[in-house]
Amino acid sequence: MNYSAGNRKITAQRQSRPCLAKTQGGFTLVELLVSVALVLLMMVMFTEIFQIASSSITTQRGLSENDQRARMLTTLIQSDLNKRTFQNIIPFAPSEKATAFKLSDFTDRRGYLVISENDPNNDSDDLIQFTTDANITSKLLDTTPYYGKATVLGGDIFAHPNQPETDDAKISPDRTSVSPYAEICYFMRGGNLYRRTLLIRKPLDLETTNSTQPQTAGGAEFFDPANSFYSGNFWNDFDFSVYRFGSPTPYANFHDVKSLDNTLLEQPRFSLGRTNYRFGYNHATGLPREYVDDIDGAAQFIGRFTHQETSHPDFLYPQAPSNVSGNTNPMSPSSSDLTLDRNTNVVNQYAATAGSRRSEDLVLSNVIAFDIKLFDEALGQFTDIGSSIAVDYASSATTAYQNNNSDSAFATNIYDTWHIEYDIDNADGDGDHATGQDVPPFRPVDGSGNPRALKAIQITIRYIDISSQQLRQMTIIHPLRNLLTD
Repeated sequence: MNYSAGNRKITAQRQSRPCLAKTQGGFTLVELLVSVALVLLMMVMFTEIFQIASSSITTQRGLSENDQRARMLTTLIQSDLNKRTFQNIIPFAPSEKATAFKLSDFTDRRGYLVISENDPNNDSDDLIQFTTDANITSKLLDTTPYYGKATVLGGDIFAHPNQPETDDAKISPDRTSVSPYAEICYFMRGGNLYRRTLLIRKPLDLETTNSTQPQTAGGAEFFDPANSFYSGNFWNDFDFSVYRFGSPTPYANFHDVKSLDNTLLEQPRFSLGRTNYRFGYNHATGLPREYVDDIDGAAQFIGRFTHQETSHPDFLYPQAPSNVSGNTNPMSPSSSDLTLDRNTNVVNQYAATAGSRRSEDLVLSNVIAFDIKLFDEALGQFTDIGSSIAVDYASSATTAYQNNNSDSAFATNIYDTWHIEYDIDNADGDGDHATGQDVPPFRPVDGSGNPRALKAIQITIRYIDISSQQLRQMTIIHPLRNLLTD
């Protein structure tokens, strides 16, 4: 059979089509799987990189925020210490009584400063408490006063202007008061660092304000139980420094600027230089309460009562005895009725119905150490009170002055600026501070017998940064210069 040229061309085209079909094929299944795997791998890598970057940013933000809180706390502590009323930190001695009014009026030794060390090997049981004056501007020009809560008494501040609510000069009640003076205490408990602030009253200079104690327009004291004007829980309603005094029934009496005067020798003897009248101390004996037992009977450091505890409806003290059964005075170191819950770190008797002012005094959480060291001039370095290497602060000269630390070896590790006329142990039995005065627990002297002032303290705070789980530390070395002479 013969083919023409046209037929041969058609036949050739038909024979080439299978080849063309083969050369125009797509991706194989293996290639697709590899591609998808590579894309997924790249997405996982990008996700990991994003998570790492995001985590790093979060960590850095957490560190930055914690560092900011640490800087704020450092500034706060240093500011408080610069504003302390006891600038020339030489504890009073009874020998100064004879010349007290001849040498000076002791304007640079007002109020008090106390540091309680307890166990030198335990960095979580230190405490510092002192009085402040916001008007001391030698180091810091800021004169911002201290603010605190105040409840309206008598229902009308215009009719009864002599009350803490009016001390801020505001004509409308705002449940707030103000004062340039305060008692301030720093202590640690259960991983939290607290700053308890209690105002020292400065009433308005009005003709009707003729007493530090809040009075009605008729001159009757609001807090005297005989007048039946006030029956609330004092430290839930007022952030003020008070002492318990009165007859026949004692009640809360407000401190004022006169209470900073350590030359007060006659009645009324309510100088804060005498420990009886300070926050956290037994007003009967002048001894501080720093411990309560846990449920197993082991002593636990509480430092001072917190806002949460003192705002509990049953606390009531110092206006009235506590409602807790068998414990009429929560400040009494000899009372064994209070117990600390080690899980919540709150005193059990003031925890069932929680106080309304929880955490108002909290300044830093996740704290594992709050350590205060004094500059021991004889040793030439900072040291704990009562430590094995201390020289100036090796052992207390007044062993009757101690807290309720169950270990008596540490109960006297307390530095106190004292008062020029103070008989804390009443060894002579006359109940009179004019005789049998005790010397301060620590009053270092130089080679000539002249007293040495406390020159500086070192405060170390260690805390855990939650965002990074890192242990952070800040150390404050604060010179205790007499800023009133600068």
